[in-house]
Amino acid sequence: MILRYTITLLLCFTSNAAFCGQETSQQIDQDTWAVISQAVANADIEAMAATYHHDAVVVNGNETVPIKSALLKWAEGMKQAMTNGSTASVSFRFASRQDDETTAFETGIFKYSSIDSSGNETIMFMDFESLLVKKENRWLFVMERQLNETDKASWEALQ
Repeated sequence: MILRYTITLLLCFTSNAAFCGQETSQQIDQDTWAVISQAVANADIEAMAATYHHDAVVVNGNETVPIKSALLKWAEGMKQAMTNGSTASVSFRFASRQDDETTAFETGIFKYSSIDSSGNETIMFMDFESLLVKKENRWLFVMERQLNETDKASWEALQ
């Protein structure tokens, strides 16, 4: 129980969750955003896959891709990064969070950071939108839309 509250508080501070007092946003953070962050850090594609509905869609630019295809591509990238000695992390900040008991729509920016084997860090900031549903008492992504790459100032404005 203490671990759950610690994770929730950590997410509130690191993700700038506007409605951390709301139980729904806390459960979404626990079921999805925290899992995604850990999965990226651990290069664990199975954990990441568990946050998506089996019919989920990723929208990237003018392209829509079934989640199964996106996960294969991401898994390949994770495997290559591990082989090259690179590490990665991702964190999230929210511009808006709309939810009820079974559906949610969230917008914000994610910060993706990778460090190569020489210690060189590359940081990318990306606007995103996500649509989620609650199935069997667990939140799952049904749509992830990566919009435009943005900048550090926009990221910091969400603090």
